[in-house]
Amino acid sequence: MKKFLMLLTIIGAVAYGAEYRNGTYRGVFVSGQETQVEIQFDLKDDKIENPKFRTLFYKEQNYLKNKDLTKNKDQYEALLKAITGKNINEGIETLYAPGDIESAGATVRATKVRAAIKNALNSGVYTPAK
Repeated sequence: MKKFLMLLTIIGAVAYGAEYRNGTYRGVFVSGQETQVEIQFDLKDDKIENPKFRTLFYKEQNYLKNKDLTKNKDQYEALLKAITGKNINEGIETLYAPGDIESAGATVRATKVRAAIKNALNSGVYTPAK
């Protein structure tokens, strides 16, 4: 009986464990020859922490550096705020409806951000947690 209970405990721990390795992830969305979105975020127990854009670029316009595009940049950063602290799968699901995210709006291309996040997950952990 003790062995059976021990087996159930181990199976339960595996079933409720994190899906992804803790650490820092980086991913990109590339269209044509242009890296449009590069994102970095930390995962801790499958929760998104510290997401940030390393690149946010479209049609030769750098949203991170061009002050005339501050509104666009803020809309994209609203996406990151909306997923911070969420389970990774829930965060990705949130990005399917950018119009429901305060300050983001339906015109934001959340699909690009979602693709960059999935690329990061597919690539694996960039820097493991210490």
